[in-house]
Amino acid sequence: MTGGRVAVVSQVPPPVHGQTVMTRRFLDTLERLGRPVRLIDRRFSATVAEIGVASPRKIVAVVGLLARVVWTSIWFRPDTVVVFVTTRSGSFLVDWAVLEVLRLFRRPVVLYVHSVGFEELRRRGRAWAWCVDRVLSASGGIVTLGPSLLADLSTRPALCIANTPGPVPPVEASAEPSSVLFLSNLIPGKGAADFARIAGVLLGRSGTEHWQFTLAGSPADATVVAAVQRELATAGITGRVAVVGALDAAEKWAVLAGSTCLAFTSSLEEAQPLTIVEAFASGTPVVAYRVGGVPDLVEHGVNGLLVDAGDEAAFADAVESLIEDRALRGRLSVGATRTFSARLSEQAYTDAWRDVLDECTR
Repeated sequence: MTGGRVAVVSQVPPPVHGQTVMTRRFLDTLERLGRPVRLIDRRFSATVAEIGVASPRKIVAVVGLLARVVWTSIWFRPDTVVVFVTTRSGSFLVDWAVLEVLRLFRRPVVLYVHSVGFEELRRRGRAWAWCVDRVLSASGGIVTLGPSLLADLSTRPALCIANTPGPVPPVEASAEPSSVLFLSNLIPGKGAADFARIAGVLLGRSGTEHWQFTLAGSPADATVVAAVQRELATAGITGRVAVVGALDAAEKWAVLAGSTCLAFTSSLEEAQPLTIVEAFASGTPVVAYRVGGVPDLVEHGVNGLLVDAGDEAAFADAVESLIEDRALRGRLSVGATRTFSARLSEQAYTDAWRDVLDECTR
């Protein structure tokens, strides 16, 4: 079924991170729904390392972005504009400016929220609080990823639509009963050094001689890469943890299907990590810190195991229990698959967005 025209304010890869990947997924979803779509590309960074770093080039890019918003409003005349809003200070102010332009042209807006931070911005003072109120009141609807984000929206009603990895390729599951995976960009807060320390703890225990550890992800931050190398050397396990760098899509799905568990060691207040969703799509249980929106996805004892943030000893124990207990491993794998099928599949995502967009054009 076709419907009204949709403009999307966001960025597709590069760089590759959760929001840019989900922008690509969202555009694909609109195409499947038969919606005429126009991307208003808010491209300020080409690499993960550039994110959050101000530069004269980015200031010029803001002017160009606002011009594209004006042009799209006049000539494309979208029935709905979906704005992927952000909470980094600079990006948030750009979103505020974009939404003010859309107000002038009376374009119906849906805010698509992938992060927390609005309340933190509000606490900076009256000017910031006013901007937050203007942003959150600029829309006819708000879509966010999960219940943990609702409290950050100042009691404004919002619909929760979980992330999806899109089509999942058929990959034969061939997990060894002792393979542990870290999969994320190597940037501060994602827990790469934590993973190295946890691997050191586990490989120092008896009976773990044949356990396999893989650390995969783009080496985006040199200080994090150095910290990982230092932790591996300190534990004497440099040759026992495979550090494989960035993976393409086929490699990613293969390594997920071939892992006993995903060790999600991020300590960031993330909304809904796409890596966890992809692990569930592969039937791979997750061990993670109980932080941010992670508990919206990982149910302790159902599709994974949760430990308190920063408790590396408990994290190591959780990984060991999953590897050593075949029954637990099987039950959590089934739970991961069921969670994905019920809540996180491409079809569930498509159906939910069809309803949102139909409501906007009634």
